[in-house]
Amino acid sequence: MGDLTATPFMLVGVLFMFGWLIDVVLKGIGTNNVKCQAIPLKQSNVPVRKTDNPLSTPLHDAYSVFPDSWKYALIITSSMLFLGIFFRPFLIVSGFAALTVASRMYQRHIRFPLGIELGVFGTVICAVLYGPVMGAIVGLFAYPVSIIYTKEEARYLPVALLGICVAAFAGSAVGLGSWNIVALGVGVTVLYDVLTGGLYYYIYRAPILGGIVFGLSHVWFNYIMFSWLGEWLLNILM
Repeated sequence: MGDLTATPFMLVGVLFMFGWLIDVVLKGIGTNNVKCQAIPLKQSNVPVRKTDNPLSTPLHDAYSVFPDSWKYALIITSSMLFLGIFFRPFLIVSGFAALTVASRMYQRHIRFPLGIELGVFGTVICAVLYGPVMGAIVGLFAYPVSIIYTKEEARYLPVALLGICVAAFAGSAVGLGSWNIVALGVGVTVLYDVLTGGLYYYIYRAPILGGIVFGLSHVWFNYIMFSWLGEWLLNILM
């Protein structure tokens, strides 16, 4: 079951992560909405009291103080906690999916193919822990959600999702065995990059140079992540 003392800290971290993540996404979407000009209301001499609102209660007023993003984060984290009690992998996979979305936010502002993202890392860790389906869920959820904010071309999404499914099944099928997590993670990363890079070029005629830059930076980044955190996370979560 792993170190259960880490679970409360994980939940607090997930709460803050979801709060920040939802706030960023809402602000990013909100900038694209048409701003409506405020229409002044006719003033009235009759004072409005909070007690006139049947929904106004001390609990409701206290709840309304928090931004919408943190309300959503609290609901999501509470749901994860409830389900995590009975189905702990859901909590872990959801956390990795949220981290993957957060790690790809910079792509909205830097239109350059860098492989600095946690999709394959989270997929391999979850695939080793819980099998290929749970591993694939990380990328299958995170990539479509993240491109809503980053505004990347959606036509590339099917290839990325195919690659993440192959990565999940490869990571689960090979497992650790005689492999260590660093060798497994880097090997799956290379497989993902070769597969998706080849399909990007063959189907979409994507620039070769961009694929090489992404692949090299992706392998380098995942080597660091698996070296620093891979074994430690497995020891905690197993």
